[in-house]
Amino acid sequence: MRAVVVTTSYPLSDEDPSGHFVRSSAQALARSGAEVHVIAAGGSVLDAPSRDGELVVHRAGGGALFAWPGAVARARASPLRLLSAGPFAVSVLARLRALGPVDHAVAHWIVPCAWPLLFASRRARLEVRAHGADVRLLLRAPRAARASVMGALLRRDARFVFAAGALRDALAAALAPAQARALLGASRVEPPAFDLPPVGERADVLRRELLERPGERIAVVACRLIPTKRVELAIEAARAVGPGVRLVVVGDGPERDALERLARRGGHDAGSAGAVSPAGGAAVRFTGTLPRREALAWIGAADVLLHPSSHEAAPTVIREARALGVPVIACDAGDVGAWARADDGIVVAEGTAESLAAALRAIPPRRSDRAPVP
Repeated sequence: MRAVVVTTSYPLSDEDPSGHFVRSSAQALARSGAEVHVIAAGGSVLDAPSRDGELVVHRAGGGALFAWPGAVARARASPLRLLSAGPFAVSVLARLRALGPVDHAVAHWIVPCAWPLLFASRRARLEVRAHGADVRLLLRAPRAARASVMGALLRRDARFVFAAGALRDALAAALAPAQARALLGASRVEPPAFDLPPVGERADVLRRELLERPGERIAVVACRLIPTKRVELAIEAARAVGPGVRLVVVGDGPERDALERLARRGGHDAGSAGAVSPAGGAAVRFTGTLPRREALAWIGAADVLLHPSSHEAAPTVIREARALGVPVIACDAGDVGAWARADDGIVVAEGTAESLAAALRAIPPRRSDRAPVP
C-alpha cells in the first residue's frame, strides 16, 4: 500500500517540539507495511525528498507560518506570515502530483490539509485527523462555511479521527442534525500516538541538582506561556503550599515576563532569567524553551506535573507524564476528566489556585522505590 500524509506540523529534528505525534502516527502506518510519504511544511519545494527512518519526507515551504508554536500564534505575532499559506498550498499540490497515485491519504488537521489540499485526491481513501486548533477554527467560522467544508469531506467519504471526544462533540453540535449524524457515523476518537526517548538518567541528574533537603518535591508545568495555559494558577498554588515545593516552568511565550514578576512578588529578584526565584515560600525556576528530550527529562524528574490549562482537548503532555510514571494534577478540560476516571494517577482540580494547592499538598514526595523513569 502506498500512503501520503499531509501536515502543517512535522519535526525538523528529534529536538524540534513540532509535530512529533504526526511522525509517530506516520511511523505506525509504515510499520503496518505501507510505503509512506510525508508532505510537510518547512524547507522548500525545491528540496529533494529526505529519509526519516522508514518515512520519505517532502518539504513544501510555508515554514514562516506553519512552525512552532503554531500558525495562529505566528500569524498574530506577524500577520505578513499569512502570505506564505498560498505558496505552501501550491507546493503541496505540486508534491502530490509528483508522487502520483496513492492508496491512502492522511490529513493532519481538517483545515487546510484535508480541505482543500487533499480533497482533490479522489482515488485515495481519505483519513482526516483533527487535533484541536482546526476544530476551533471551524467553530469560529460562519455556519455556511463550516457546513460547506464538512459537507464536502463527508460526501468525499472521508473518515475522521478526533484526538478527543470533546472535539468531536463540539463540532457535531455546531452542524445541522443530518450532517452531525453523518460525522458521528464516519468518525472515531483516538488520542495521537507519541514516542518517548529514554530520559531516566537525565531526570535523575536534574532531580539531584535541584533538591536541597529531604522531603522536598518538584512540580513541573510544561507548556507555551499563553493566557489559556493559566500558569499563574500553578505559581499561586506553589506559593500557597510553601517552601517544600520547587516549581519548574518549562516553556516560553508572551506571558513569561508577567509570570516571572508574579513569581518574584513578595521576595527579591533572583537575577537572570531561568534562575530560581522566590514565590512566597516556594521556589520557581523558568527554563525557557528546551529541546524535547530535556523538556521530557524535567517531567520525568518531577513528583507531579501541574496542568491548569482551560482549553486543551487531549493534552499530550499529560499522557507523556503518565507514561513516565509521573502523577498529574490537571483542570477539567476536553477529555481530561474522562482520562482521570480511568487513571487514578490523574487528579482533576477546579480552576483555582486553592484547589490546585490542596491537590498538590496531597501528592507525596517520590519514593526511592518508585519505578524508574524510562
